[in-house]
Amino acid sequence: MELGKWRLKRLWMAPFVRTQSGADVYEWLTAVALGTQRGLSHKWCSWFNEHLTLCREVGGADIPGCRVWLFQPGWSLAPVFLSRMATGRGPLVTEDHRRLAKRYLHGAIREVREVADEVIGSAGSDLAGEALLERLGGAASPREALRMCAAEYRVAGLGELARLRDESADLCISMGRLEHLSRDDLSLLLRQMHRILTPGSVGSHIVDHRDHYWHYDKSIHCFHHLTFSEEQWQRVCGKGKAYRNRLLEPDYVRMFEMAGFEVLARRHLHSEDAEGVDPATLWGPFAGLSPEDLQAVVSHFVVRRL
Repeated sequence: MELGKWRLKRLWMAPFVRTQSGADVYEWLTAVALGTQRGLSHKWCSWFNEHLTLCREVGGADIPGCRVWLFQPGWSLAPVFLSRMATGRGPLVTEDHRRLAKRYLHGAIREVREVADEVIGSAGSDLAGEALLERLGGAASPREALRMCAAEYRVAGLGELARLRDESADLCISMGRLEHLSRDDLSLLLRQMHRILTPGSVGSHIVDHRDHYWHYDKSIHCFHHLTFSEEQWQRVCGKGKAYRNRLLEPDYVRMFEMAGFEVLARRHLHSEDAEGVDPATLWGPFAGLSPEDLQAVVSHFVVRRL
């Protein structure tokens, strides 16, 4: 049997992802030593404007002066810089563990410089970003850059989010993180988001429903992970770094609503990736999905805290 790239990737990761310490070593090797997160700044700069635009147009958010909560934004400080320029306030950043590396600092500044004016305009702000970028250019470390942005950087796993103050953020943004939480953990997170956000505030969340191994191996289709039984999937995805849930767009809608959010918009991205996927090849309940269901390849949710 031909292993396929995705199986080789899984075998290579397996020794690292069995324990939390192994997952930490894997992330250090890839993100810090090898610099595999170089593209993250570009990704944030490409999408940050869309987050703000939808929050204003769909959610009626007043961006200047609000406090942004960046939920697990990853190794790039680009969203921190953009949040500061768009709002005039330091954002709240929460990560499940420390993700700060000097190697990404100045690349993030360069990427942000290219989109700063557009983002400030989309925010409806009259702030000047150039002065902040000039100061950031002299930052000797990510921690110094965070101080320059008046950012609160908290290493807070889901259980520790309870330590954050009630109604202490006005807008929450996440990108590619919610799909890595189990249903129970996601439910816990959404309850904490409801508590931490101010009434009427808005959340903007991009969720990738695709098989993440598909990003490495295009010989499988983007819903390959839905072909496994529950027992098989537990063996394939494991826990920790390799884990991703198999929740689809309607599941997220229900969970947002159960946590006290109103879903204002669902934008579908990359629907073309699902072309040719036959629902009949999917496992169990997934085999009943309609072709329209599978168009929600990546969902951009805009939600309001009731």
